[in-house]
Amino acid sequence: MFPELFKIPYINFTFNTYGFLLALAFITGLYVMGRLAASDGQDKQKVYDLGLWVLAASLIGSKLLMIVTEWDSFYRDNPRQIFSLDFFRSGGVFYGGFLGAVIASVIVMKIYKLPWWRTADAFAPGIAIGQAIGRLGCFSAGCCWGKPTSAWCGVHFSEKGHEITGVPTMVRHLADPIQQNVWAERLGGLLARSNCIQPRFMKPRRPC
Repeated sequence: MFPELFKIPYINFTFNTYGFLLALAFITGLYVMGRLAASDGQDKQKVYDLGLWVLAASLIGSKLLMIVTEWDSFYRDNPRQIFSLDFFRSGGVFYGGFLGAVIASVIVMKIYKLPWWRTADAFAPGIAIGQAIGRLGCFSAGCCWGKPTSAWCGVHFSEKGHEITGVPTMVRHLADPIQQNVWAERLGGLLARSNCIQPRFMKPRRPC
């Protein structure tokens, strides 16, 4: 677990690993989406605009779900923390960001009159690859540690991890983010590859 990427001295500002990997997931996913959309003859600029709206919605969604999931344990007694710098520096909840991104995608695609299925074809690999990177952020933050296991692939978290998230340190855990990262990477690669292959009766795309 590696929750803090680095600190800036003198101003005591911390760059969280989760936030960095979340940004990397978005940039990588958007690059893949734009390239696949261009290979299909779509307007790349509209796809990038869609991606920016998705980014804004995902940030809002991740923060809102974090408030909901931690309301009873923290924010009910500390409501002012919602407006603090620490709140905005925190990564939020990945699935809240994912849900916000889906909602924004549907609305913006309808406004821009983007073709639903062709745009979805371009977005699917990028989403899977972004999911893979985002789940590494969850693992680095020490959340979603999974069930105890005695298997060789179990993860033994450190005492620092216990101090931050409360993860038990006496046993190994089958970390959920790592499992999802592996499957999302494979799915993203498979979708990206299949996106470049079409039946002969369909209009051929430019090379991916």
